[in-house]
Amino acid sequence: MSWQSYNENLLRYPDFGFSIDFSLMDIEPSFYQTMKAKIDRAFADIAELEAGAIANPDEGRMVGHYWLRNPELAPSAELKHAITEPLDALKDFARKVHSGE
Repeated sequence: MSWQSYNENLLRYPDFGFSIDFSLMDIEPSFYQTMKAKIDRAFADIAELEAGAIANPDEGRMVGHYWLRNPELAPSAELKHAITEPLDALKDFARKVHSGE
């Protein structure tokens, strides 16, 4: 493998801190360009979902289960509050139970 081959077969996504190295895979040279478009589309789709795009048009629903782990990612203050307020109330309740209140 040459340095040129490595560079030609490395997909870089600096915005995501992510790279894919295809240089040691036995693939056709055209694979890189074919996959790059698909991967770019996948990242664009993910960004749309994270911004609150409707993922299930039949039900008008967003997909945001990962917002439960990080409410800062929620696309609106209302959704963030809907996640953090019950959690804060639960933590307060647990604190009171543990302190004997």
